[in-house]
Amino acid sequence: MAKIMFPKAALALMQNMRQSNANDSSDGGSSFTTDDRCDSSISPSKDGSFQYPRTQKEEECLRKLKEECRLANISASDITIFRFACFHDFNFDVARPAMIAKYNDPRLHLRMDDELLDQFQNKVIFPLPGLRTKNMKHEVLYFYACRHFPATMDTDLLLRNMTYILNDMSLTEQQCRNGVVMIIDLNHFTFKNFTPESSNKFFEALQQVPTKVETTIILNGPRWFPKVYRHLFKKMLSKENARRVLILKQPQQLQNHLMDGCEKYLPVEMGYWVDSSEIIDDFVDMKLHNESNH
Repeated sequence: MAKIMFPKAALALMQNMRQSNANDSSDGGSSFTTDDRCDSSISPSKDGSFQYPRTQKEEECLRKLKEECRLANISASDITIFRFACFHDFNFDVARPAMIAKYNDPRLHLRMDDELLDQFQNKVIFPLPGLRTKNMKHEVLYFYACRHFPATMDTDLLLRNMTYILNDMSLTEQQCRNGVVMIIDLNHFTFKNFTPESSNKFFEALQQVPTKVETTIILNGPRWFPKVYRHLFKKMLSKENARRVLILKQPQQLQNHLMDGCEKYLPVEMGYWVDSSEIIDDFVDMKLHNESNH
């Protein structure tokens, strides 16, 4: 993905909005007009089946990729090959160069080291175990954006945090096929929580990791957010990924896109009951245990 040069007009817009919103509350009480919503939704699967027998096209793509690995002396696991193939819709001509370029990318082989362990304790991005979307397919991760301050915190480490979770949600063929949904919660979000550079890094990483992000749901945005999204953030997304963004007018609408009983899985940051510290501690303990055995 090419680096984005931010026009002076966009930066001026941010500066003007900082000034005009200096006394504004940035809580989640704002609502957006219809024009501020992106055209995206989460549709249920046709038959509700979680089993996906491979098609002839898929088998052919996987066979060719395995042969390419053999010829190039590339050591890639079957699930790594499947992950790249699935991410690129089993188009061999697209999946082949992507896999050759990235199969050994350190971001795809992260382990829970001390830095990453400390980063998880910041409770910025974490999975929501057990939660699924309305169609019962997609796993969900949560980004509480107001807890990250790019001026004083390491954005690259935050992105390792996110990529680690995406890797964990891509361990099986079924996970790769289903993809994930990301909830970006902008409650208490201010101009101190992002810069053009940190935002570009975030969206670039989100699009380059070979995990299908089926929908990005944004909620609780401050009143100035739609304008910043249109003039800045949206320019960082491919057209396809921009169509997969859903900006909710009201946070209560989130339940329309999640499984029945979703309240039992949503964190205290969203006004529900699950302790995010417990979520993270359990996740980290599980991953440390698994990694110690491999």
